[in-house]
Amino acid sequence: MSPLKTIVIGLMAFLLAGCGQLVSEKLAVSSSASSQPCAGKKLVILPFADYSYADDAETAFRRNIDIMENLTASLTEKGFRLPVQDDLLKYMADNNIVKFNANVDATPPRAGSVEDTIANDNSWSQDMKTELAGLIDTPEKQSGNAVQPQGIALDQATLAKIAANFNADLIMRGQVIKIDLDQENTWNPMKRGILPVVFGGSSRTLFGVTNSEYYDSLGYALAGAALGGAIGTTTSFPYDETEKINPDRFNSVYWGLGGAALGYMASKGGHANQAAVQLRLWVQDPDSGEVVWTNSVKVLVKPQTMFAETREDKLFETAITQAVAALTRDMVQNIQASL
Repeated sequence: MSPLKTIVIGLMAFLLAGCGQLVSEKLAVSSSASSQPCAGKKLVILPFADYSYADDAETAFRRNIDIMENLTASLTEKGFRLPVQDDLLKYMADNNIVKFNANVDATPPRAGSVEDTIANDNSWSQDMKTELAGLIDTPEKQSGNAVQPQGIALDQATLAKIAANFNADLIMRGQVIKIDLDQENTWNPMKRGILPVVFGGSSRTLFGVTNSEYYDSLGYALAGAALGGAIGTTTSFPYDETEKINPDRFNSVYWGLGGAALGYMASKGGHANQAAVQLRLWVQDPDSGEVVWTNSVKVLVKPQTMFAETREDKLFETAITQAVAALTRDMVQNIQASL
């Protein structure tokens, strides 16, 4: 067989080998989990009060689901039996304990949004506004099934009623205190990048700290221009003594402009994001209403370098998982003796 035929057959075999599907799976709670210190105890997780900031109702709704999913997995692994969350929400709504937010779309639209344009910008024709309104069908309206992200005050009689309906030994309540994307205060070039550190350090040294993003960008550009101008006086590129011009002056201008451009570009980067999640949980005895355990946790998740995973949703996913795991571990350790 000729070498060409061998190569062609080998290539075809390689391509055909990649025609299948890659499947991965991961159970939230392993069937082989052996640590069940609270086996047989039933616990009800009430909707959390959300005091954190969210851009819209859908964002708050989705992260509440993430918290509940992690709590369900973590508590199930510890041996607790939990009612289906949808059944709990339906029971609370039917008994007027909570009200569902079915009027999310009635909240005022954010300035600059498509909804705001439709409502207030008269430069658009009515036909165009009608067309745009038909396209916005949405997650915001679909998320109207979310529970109002406010505090839920419950008396002892209501707690006892909920516990009796679901035959619960304990009731868990919680607060979402903070879920936010912060900026890590670091000058590590492996996290921020080389140019943002160089120009940012020069800008801070020359101009101090400013409050406006515009002035920050201007400071970076000026610092870059100053550094470039200084370099231009010491180099013979692109002009040297053979040119019929003053090489120091023109090189300073050339390098100064280049430094200003690099400084401005550097001001748009260098963001070392970190996800901050702060939660508090309470566990109450439904018969007496007494709090048998409470604790809070704050978790910060930040990439080790700029090459690590930096997507906002992934950072929050890790932070929520760690926060819930820490709280449930502490809860079991403190209330296990009284169960």
